[in-house]
Amino acid sequence: MPTYKLCYFNARGYGEMCRLLFAEAGVEYEDIRYTREEWPEHKPKMLFGQMPVLFVDGEQIAHSRAAFRYLAREFKLDGGNSLNAAKCDMWQEVEFEAISKLPFSEEDEAKKAELMTSVLKEQVHPKFTKYEEAIKANGGIYLFGDKISSVDILMYGAVEFLDKFLPNEKILEQHPTLKTLVEEVQKRPGIAKWLKERPVTEM
Repeated sequence: MPTYKLCYFNARGYGEMCRLLFAEAGVEYEDIRYTREEWPEHKPKMLFGQMPVLFVDGEQIAHSRAAFRYLAREFKLDGGNSLNAAKCDMWQEVEFEAISKLPFSEEDEAKKAELMTSVLKEQVHPKFTKYEEAIKANGGIYLFGDKISSVDILMYGAVEFLDKFLPNEKILEQHPTLKTLVEEVQKRPGIAKWLKERPVTEM
């Protein structure tokens, strides 16, 4: 078994999706969390000067999505075959595309609210609905029926993020199939343990 070290800030953010995979797989790793003050010292040591970075036996995987996919393969959470792995990749990209359009950095509050409503309506909700349709087509709880995959865990993380920062949107009330998925992911032993023990952070 390789030795793993995940470097990120003391936040959930892009690092949390890898942490959730470690939790599901029950694999130990070093969870390194740098403060904003410590980061300038460590930034030059990172391959592209950014985080998260996953170290595998000292080798750097310096992009969050690359690290996530690597762990999904290693932990057998990529759907079990090449076609399903491609479907995982597809849904991951769809999800990132939708979430990345949310205007969290917009400073004009009126414009931010208008854009938020638009992106949720035109990007997030339609893609969540498509994901629900894919789950229903396989007749189970998760994308691949009763077998959890990395993209189910990623979807859980996305919903958790949206619920935290947009609580008034009540995302899951509009997506009952996704609500069931989230409830099942939360109950999985490794993830339930992580959710109970992980550091409390603002982001």
